[in-house]
Amino acid sequence: MAVIAVGEMFGISGRREELTTLSERFERWATGEPGCRRYAFAAALADPSRFMLFSEWESQEALDAHYRSDAFADFQLSLDGLLARPSELTVYSLEGALRPVDTRPMDPRDAD
Repeated sequence: MAVIAVGEMFGISGRREELTTLSERFERWATGEPGCRRYAFAAALADPSRFMLFSEWESQEALDAHYRSDAFADFQLSLDGLLARPSELTVYSLEGALRPVDTRPMDPRDAD
């Protein structure tokens, strides 16, 4: 069963660059973890100090291993002084997923 984690981090505006650098580094590491299908941080358009996390895992066990890792503990410690308030996280369990496809006829100019 796939697991999706959606989180929000509320950065201190004067330390945005530090938070961005830390998040980019951790994103690269987490993406390579066993069971990680995707892991991405993004800044909100209306508030560049608000970051969103979207991650997809093959199982709850894979996500749990991620949270137990030394690298995650280091990431958490590194956030000290960079956040205006505590982060929020919601984890969703999925039994299936559907990726929509374009049902319009293919433009002949796109054919190889």
